[in-house]
Amino acid sequence: MDHASFEVLEGEFVAIVGPSGCGKSTILNMIGGLVAPSAGAVLIDGTPVRDAAPRHVGYVFQKDTVLPWRTVARNIALGLEYRGVAGPERARRVREAITLAGLVGFEDAFPATLSGGMRQRVALMRTLVVDPEILLMDEPTRSRAPAPSTPTSCTPRASWARASGRSCAR
Repeated sequence: MDHASFEVLEGEFVAIVGPSGCGKSTILNMIGGLVAPSAGAVLIDGTPVRDAAPRHVGYVFQKDTVLPWRTVARNIALGLEYRGVAGPERARRVREAITLAGLVGFEDAFPATLSGGMRQRVALMRTLVVDPEILLMDEPTRSRAPAPSTPTSCTPRASWARASGRSCAR
């Protein structure tokens, strides 16, 4: 990848499109602080991103990154635990995320018992539940099947909008 430059304004949805291997995931990894640029800089609100993911950035990876030893509820709660969110508030937000993702009844299920789409919804909710200011999504719907009871209401954009209280214009 060479000479990439762009600016994203608050509230915008931006898609990076290109053929396999062109650097789309690398750009997201640099924005998320997972990979350092070999030249130039990545800035968020004028501050360089260095060596660690900024706390206000959420990232949903191509591959679901759920932890196999944690239940659905405990996977979704992970970021809230790291941020020190109190138990009752954490439980409330996890319940809301489970409902939003159409995963009611699977709270205590382990990832090995879920479909790929369900695991991806768990990863999506784990990211959304911390209410990130910036949401990076690397092909988040690749293996995601919609929740049976809500066929179109759990798209990444709609989920983000409802979880954050923001509008979801079409």
